[in-house]
Amino acid sequence: MKRFKIGLFGIAASLAMTVAASAENWDMPMAYADSNFHSQNGKRFAEAVGVCTGGELTITVHAGGSLFKGNEIKRAVQTGQAKIGERLLSAHANENPLYGIDSVPFLATSYAASEDLWAAANQAFSEALDA
Repeated sequence: MKRFKIGLFGIAASLAMTVAASAENWDMPMAYADSNFHSQNGKRFAEAVGVCTGGELTITVHAGGSLFKGNEIKRAVQTGQAKIGERLLSAHANENPLYGIDSVPFLATSYAASEDLWAAANQAFSEALDA
């Protein structure tokens, strides 16, 4: 899953760089507390985007559900209320059961097992997300 998350950040950074023709500030809602590793990774991502765009795009992380609650983030991005957001894919397993594969108890109990699970599910994820 580590590669999957890094890959998503890479994709998001690429997208961010293509739309950064003029200086912009994006709000990034996150559900987790500021001290949580998800929020800390989001802040590192925002810093990297700032560096990679030469300051043309600034992402302000709003941790702890302070801008939108966790279950509201996807809709906020879909409707343009937020340009970018972070939400665990497994929270959307009601849309496609495959999205919850990494949250099945005891299926992957280590980082190595998580990487194996991602490798096994990668093609199916790609097809589901493409659809």
